[in-house]
Amino acid sequence: MTGLTQLSGKIAEYNAEKLGTEYFEVEWHAGARPTHTIWQGRVWSQQQLYDVCGLGTVIGLCGANCYHTYFPFVPGVSVRTYTDDWLDEQNWKESEPTEFRGKEYTLYEAKQRQRQMETAMRAQREKVQMLQDGDADPDDVMLAKCKYQGQLDEYARFSKQMGLKQERERIYIDGRWRVAPGRIDKKLNVVNTMKISVLRDAYKIKGMTSEAKHEIEAAINNLKKEYDIRLDLIEVAKMEVGDIFGAAPYLDDRGKLRFALVINEDIDYNVVKKKIQRRYDKGRFAGKSIEDYIAHEMAHIMTYQDCKNEAEFRTRQRIVERQFMQGISQYADKTGKGEESLAEAFVRYRNKEKIPIRAELLIRSYIERWKK
Repeated sequence: MTGLTQLSGKIAEYNAEKLGTEYFEVEWHAGARPTHTIWQGRVWSQQQLYDVCGLGTVIGLCGANCYHTYFPFVPGVSVRTYTDDWLDEQNWKESEPTEFRGKEYTLYEAKQRQRQMETAMRAQREKVQMLQDGDADPDDVMLAKCKYQGQLDEYARFSKQMGLKQERERIYIDGRWRVAPGRIDKKLNVVNTMKISVLRDAYKIKGMTSEAKHEIEAAINNLKKEYDIRLDLIEVAKMEVGDIFGAAPYLDDRGKLRFALVINEDIDYNVVKKKIQRRYDKGRFAGKSIEDYIAHEMAHIMTYQDCKNEAEFRTRQRIVERQFMQGISQYADKTGKGEESLAEAFVRYRNKEKIPIRAELLIRSYIERWKK
């Protein structure tokens, strides 16, 4: 990861030389380590990249586990992505601590705590698997599973309290169980199949009718007519409050990366369309229809579907995460994630709404390559 970031920096310096500028704009991302919030998102000269940002050091720009990179900036021609006022406001918001179980966390500390909890849950899942493979006492297996469930519940509570999106794909990517809790009723071999059917389990969703089910199927198939989407699974499962659909990566028995579309079983489908329209009118989300919301999830899948395994997925995810674009939607801005701003930009792109040129370039790079 660090090597990729450093390579991006060398390319940026080469491009700057060709453009005749010595200035660079450093990327911004939410939840950066405190020592990086001082210089992220701002414009610096090449010398200041070393003197201020610590380029070339382990703890500085492009150092160990640093997600930041930088791009050429031509004074008088280039327009800054982030203003000083906006950056100062974000730094102030992120420095405000939030309490959970008697302990206060800044945004950076909360995200670090999330990573720790995810690591602990992967270890517990491995323990359960080892107990099962070793024919351990059923009570021991049950206790291990209960501990894992407790960790998962605590993770959900912590994320909600901190205002962070749960990143359960970091937990489920081990492939030991399916991506989302709940029963997978049907594995769909639909990579090269045009027609897709939503599971009958969808009828347990409040307000789900045959017409609504067919609308979801039509939306998926419309997108598959436009793009080669490698969707392997459709499932109905519990998701976060407010979610309607989700895209979830998982590993099959051979360790190959697969993708599922998840439908939230806890939504009320009677009010889904009104909720979608209300969110769009308020600028919270880019989508204004069921098909738009599914397009958002398919954008996630297409971004990663050529990755063959977990390692390739992780590398791509880190690269995409750094491509965050401010102003695509309030939802994307809140997450600060490149993959969310890209998916939201794709929705606006399909609807012929105005998006930044940079967003179009990223869409062409990651998504439009799958267009039929």
